[in-house]
Amino acid sequence: MQAPSGADTPDEAGEPATGGFFATLFPTGAAAAPERPTPLAQTEMARGEVVVAGPEGYCVDPVTLGNRPGRGFAVIASCHILSGGKTGNFVEPMMMTVTVGPRQQTVVPPAPSVLAVQAGQELVGGEVRDGLVMAQLGGGGTDVLDDGDPRYWRGAFVQNGHLIGLALYAPQGSFLAGPDGAGMLRAVQQRIVSLSPAAAEDEEAPVEP
Repeated sequence: MQAPSGADTPDEAGEPATGGFFATLFPTGAAAAPERPTPLAQTEMARGEVVVAGPEGYCVDPVTLGNRPGRGFAVIASCHILSGGKTGNFVEPMMMTVTVGPRQQTVVPPAPSVLAVQAGQELVGGEVRDGLVMAQLGGGGTDVLDDGDPRYWRGAFVQNGHLIGLALYAPQGSFLAGPDGAGMLRAVQQRIVSLSPAAAEDEEAPVEP
């Protein structure tokens, strides 16, 4: 199946698997999901100013992809699960949403405490590293994944004048719902930064106190 313009598909094969996405993202013996479009290795957003991709073994879901001029939305998950076992190796299951805001002259990433307030959840822990704001929240994860861990992560950083929002959801008890989730947020940020075109000038913004 042909990928949308500005997107690439992975070519790594894996063993068969069952399960679909969202409701069956973490299957427990359910029947195989219907045929789905080929997962994307990466996709361009905001007129090509932001390229979204996940770490090795994770792909962009083409079904939930939203791409409008200047902004966009994507979901990153296991290539193996998204493809029904047709592509990708086994990796730790998780789902991460990526929201690309409109380009602005001045962009200030919100502090971890602000991310918690915006989500209406308790802030378990937070940090700022290499321009990435990270917040681990004590609840809200099951609002997206019925069988997920209540804890989830949110993150924010600036890329080429666009505020990028991240939200990481994982299965109940997954180490990605705990402290290791920060590493996954950083891995996705690094992929986006490395694949996106370099800014014409330094646009790094300070973080709100």
